[in-house]
Amino acid sequence: MKYIVLQTGDGECPVLFTKEFSHRYMAGLFAPMPVVAAGVVREVQDGLSCGGGSGGLRTSSRYGLDTALIREALGED
Repeated sequence: MKYIVLQTGDGECPVLFTKEFSHRYMAGLFAPMPVVAAGVVREVQDGLSCGGGSGGLRTSSRYGLDTALIREALGED
């Protein structure tokens, strides 16, 4: 699964989506909100883990910070 993190007026908001969509396409749907991070999220033994980045958006994952943000949004923490 892929993700982007948007900077909104209320803070940061993760958006998860399937690999069939590009990071750039998804970011365009939420313009003009800026993307502060992007990457992939994987299920690992202890839950979720974020990594990687987006060449099209020229941004990367913030690893632990993004993982915590997505876990919180999913109600896992």
